[in-house]
Amino acid sequence: MQDLARRFQTRRETIYRDLHALEEAGYPIGGDENGLLSRPRLLNHRGTSHPEIRFNLRELDALLWVLAHSETAKAPFRDQLSSAAEKLRALRSLQHCSPADAADEVVSVLHRGARDYSRHSAAILSLMEGILRERRTRICYRSPSRPEPHDFDYDPYRLLTVPDGLYCLGQTPAHGGLTTLALDRIDSVTLLDESFKVDTVFDPARIEQDAFGVVWENPITVVVRFSANQTPYVKERLWHPSQSFRDLANGSVEMTFRAAGEFEITRWILSWGDAAEVLAPDSTPPTDPRHPRPRRRPVLRRGLGGPGIESVAGQSEFPSDSRPTMPA
Repeated sequence: MQDLARRFQTRRETIYRDLHALEEAGYPIGGDENGLLSRPRLLNHRGTSHPEIRFNLRELDALLWVLAHSETAKAPFRDQLSSAAEKLRALRSLQHCSPADAADEVVSVLHRGARDYSRHSAAILSLMEGILRERRTRICYRSPSRPEPHDFDYDPYRLLTVPDGLYCLGQTPAHGGLTTLALDRIDSVTLLDESFKVDTVFDPARIEQDAFGVVWENPITVVVRFSANQTPYVKERLWHPSQSFRDLANGSVEMTFRAAGEFEITRWILSWGDAAEVLAPDSTPPTDPRHPRPRRRPVLRRGLGGPGIESVAGQSEFPSDSRPTMPA
């Protein structure tokens, strides 16, 4: 240890820390037979269950970059993410790199309007176990439309991450159909002994293809014309996998896509103000009579993004608590 400390011009405590990081990464460290002033060496991996996993400098920086975007005060698993970042930094320092030039030291991440998931780690883990083992859960849920939390059985199918937050797709046995729950509104998750089978019509790949956000309804074709001064900003992003553009002579652009989630599409168009004009659809698509549309909901209609879309006060709660019908 003393030789290593002198060689790398550091303290013995730093050497011990780095050796511990190596062990945590799957590289067992042993000493000589005498014990005193032992010379650390890597143990033979043969016959052991420890995998030989090594990261190069770019891989370490890539992982630190990802952790920098995830490690916030409101994130789930914050302590575990911080611990993982420390181990990655220690591995990086073994390659004689300064901690100051690591990827997570040169990026600032701003989270505005972020939801608080700091107390939901246990619920997320329970949902993950329910999904993997196909076990029914008992959910205690706080809906904005109800004054008190309420309990119900829930079969979790898949977790969904979108820029707006974290959600769970599944089915309530009492109602059927796909139910989307916002994870930050879950008070508790209890795994039950009862098992379930995933509905055969549930297709996560189709959801990713069709949904504009977190709501999965029957897709509609939407055509929106954007003014010339907004054309570069519209075209530089992927808003939906089905999007296509048609450039117009005056510099404006028409964007066409086919997606589900009328509420979320309407809200997105409204964010462009009068720079967006809805060309299609001409009227609101029919509603499934089993799940009627809430009253006073914004309606997607032909016209400008401002007055052309009926946006009213007192709109219904965010549709993550609704039960949209799965398309056949």
